[in-house]
Amino acid sequence: MTSRQTALFVACVAIGLTLAQDVRPGLDLYHTWQYAAALTIAIVVLVSYAWGARAGADGLAGARIAIAIVGALAIAGGGLLAGLIGPDTITVGGSPGSVTPVGDLQAAAFFSQADPQTIERGAATVALRRPGHDPLTVPATGRLFLGTSIVYVSARPAAYIVARDAQGNRLTVTQPTNTTFLSPVLLFPQNQPLRDKSYPLDTFATPGIHRIVRALYFSAADAQAFNHLGVRQSALVLAVNDDAGKTIGLTIAPSGREVAIGNLHVTATLGTYPQLVIAAAPHPALLAIGLLVFFGGVLAAYTRPSPDKPVVTPVAQQP
Repeated sequence: MTSRQTALFVACVAIGLTLAQDVRPGLDLYHTWQYAAALTIAIVVLVSYAWGARAGADGLAGARIAIAIVGALAIAGGGLLAGLIGPDTITVGGSPGSVTPVGDLQAAAFFSQADPQTIERGAATVALRRPGHDPLTVPATGRLFLGTSIVYVSARPAAYIVARDAQGNRLTVTQPTNTTFLSPVLLFPQNQPLRDKSYPLDTFATPGIHRIVRALYFSAADAQAFNHLGVRQSALVLAVNDDAGKTIGLTIAPSGREVAIGNLHVTATLGTYPQLVIAAAPHPALLAIGLLVFFGGVLAAYTRPSPDKPVVTPVAQQP
């Protein structure tokens, strides 16, 4: 492999490693010393080749490849800085209607209210508000770039709980183990190991009839794989106790279907609710410019110039 081929290969590897931060953001790999070392070695190799090619060590094509290397260096440098000085990946959660400060962005995240239909569709939103800026709604399937940070939302399991007593009266739902005490939306901050897998777990209470309920979340795929449930749609497994810890019973609550256990009637609508994820990544504008320079230089190096047309000199006519 020639020095030019080596340089181009290393450039492609460095570009790929950096693009990964935007394509698959949030991986811990980007903040490891191995990742930084790989990009540093690539930068040293590229600078070494470009310096010699600029001096004519690889001919005219090498000088043009050196221009391409500048684009690759810009991309690799952005990836290295994002991994070294960019913030570690953090996940910011909030219950419906709450506001959570986000220090890394000098902003606050506003989590929208949610009803059963919103939870079922996964249609809740998160908005970022910063001093002196208009509010930004984080798209459900897209990303925002703020400085050296990439911001996006990921879906977490959620359930909207409606509880009634035996006479059909609506009961207040509380969450004694969560920071949001009065909320009918469970966000399952814990996990319960069961067989060879962990399932989302949360707890709610109905003080009006002195019941405490542990809820285990099964997605539709999990329910189908777990034959003992007897359902093929998303569902909760509810374990009900009284205030003294006495077991009342155990039941399965399919999404949207009312179930009764003792004098407690529960309707759980299952779906998702967003959480905010913030990760370090180079800005796509830097990547776009670097790619244009890189591919422009490579194209110029390997495009043969068209041959000059012969110059025709007119012949003077004899009188």
